Amino acid sequence: MRIATLCFSKTVGGMELGLLRRGADLRSHGHHVIAILPDAPELVRHADEHGIGADIITPTLPYLDLPAARKLSTVLAREEIELILVGRTRDLSTAMLAAGRDIAVVLYQQMQSGIDKRDWFHNKVFKRLDGCITITERGRTEMLEHTVMTEERIDVVPPGIDTAHWCPAAVPREQARACFELPEDAFTVGIIGGFNPGKGQREFLEGLRLAVAMEPKLAIRLHALLVGERADDAGEYVRELRQLRDALPFARRVQFHPFRDDPREAFRALDAFVLASHSETFGMVLQEAMAMEVATVGTDSGGVPEIIVHERTGLLVPPKNPGAIARALVRLHHDAGLRNALAMAGRRFVMQAYDIMQQHARVESALAAAYDRRCRMAARTAGNADHPTA
Repeated sequence: MRIATLCFSKTVGGMELGLLRRGADLRSHGHHVIAILPDAPELVRHADEHGIGADIITPTLPYLDLPAARKLSTVLAREEIELILVGRTRDLSTAMLAAGRDIAVVLYQQMQSGIDKRDWFHNKVFKRLDGCITITERGRTEMLEHTVMTEERIDVVPPGIDTAHWCPAAVPREQARACFELPEDAFTVGIIGGFNPGKGQREFLEGLRLAVAMEPKLAIRLHALLVGERADDAGEYVRELRQLRDALPFARRVQFHPFRDDPREAFRALDAFVLASHSETFGMVLQEAMAMEVATVGTDSGGVPEIIVHERTGLLVPPKNPGAIARALVRLHHDAGLRNALAMAGRRFVMQAYDIMQQHARVESALAAAYDRRCRMAARTAGNADHPTA
């Protein structure tokens, strides 16, 4: 199949990189894939690293951007594209203008949304949509509740993960600890993600303070890594985090690090990983931590409960609750047996539930069904044009 991935967001985040990874998977399985990106050098670099050619189109309007659609139409014709895989809903209308009646349009829905989209404009958009791939069951439910999409056009396919790459054996623990200058006997906890309020770094730092207050012995061994700071992260929030860190009695053992393309060393250095997001659609970093055999703590919100089974593959805590984070960390510090059991069970679960080849086959099946749906619709439309009613 000849596929274009499209997302006009300039942010280098999970949604944008997830779409590029999906395109790279399709390319590695023999499909012709190009990426339609805005003028965002970092995203173009990631596309190039994935071996995907990129065409640069930067709309000036959020919806129905005619100049952008004309440029896109030219690219689609040149590449003989059969299907556009769109990364966010606001880009659908411009993609559909360029696609006409013959090119299939599929939404790759990686974000959760409780916004009702059943007004006249969105009804037209979602009726034209040939398929939607969501990454969680919750996402599927939201699509059914808030749009005119029908069940047969929605597939749930969580991201797969290469468990040979995301494997504790791939990164020696001693190497990882040395990378962050951690003593071997440190109890190291961490959070990985862009520095913004929704990711919960504030609650994580407050949780560290409370954990030490609950268990003074923890203060002797506790180290923390916060990884994922980017140049475009909100400066005021980052300054607040640094102030919170500097107020901790063990501040020198709380490290801030920039975004990493490959965070395996960071995961491998940890005894416990915390996903403190207020609401995370899926949480690929959680999936990665579990694959790296790290005991995980995640907020009981969004799609996280579809990954963590409380007390079996990790620990769930309420969102925006530093005290619950503190109690979970104290518990994991005290109970090495539980920590190791959760770490091993988490990796087993990821290997079984998110096998990359199985997930890819499901994506291919969903795209093929959407393309077939578009071909049938285009044929009916052409037939009606050839034989108008009297």
